[in-house]
Amino acid sequence: MGRHQMKSLHPKKGDLVYLPSDITLIDNHTVKKWIRLEEPTVAVMVEPQVNKNDIYHKVHVKGNDWLVRTIDTMEVLSRA
Repeated sequence: MGRHQMKSLHPKKGDLVYLPSDITLIDNHTVKKWIRLEEPTVAVMVEPQVNKNDIYHKVHVKGNDWLVRTIDTMEVLSRA
């Protein structure tokens, strides 16, 4: 059975990323909508390093795309 590991690197589009609990995700830089994660979640990377900055990644989680701080994400790796 495979084990999963997490590492903080530079994920690519389509990679799975781990989002810990108690972080806030925002809709865009004007922050008209946001959600707070109450439990750890796995998301799909839509756009790493939005605007070529190392501040936000765009991820797809809970049916929508959100911005999450890069320091709040961990890439999920699968290893046999």
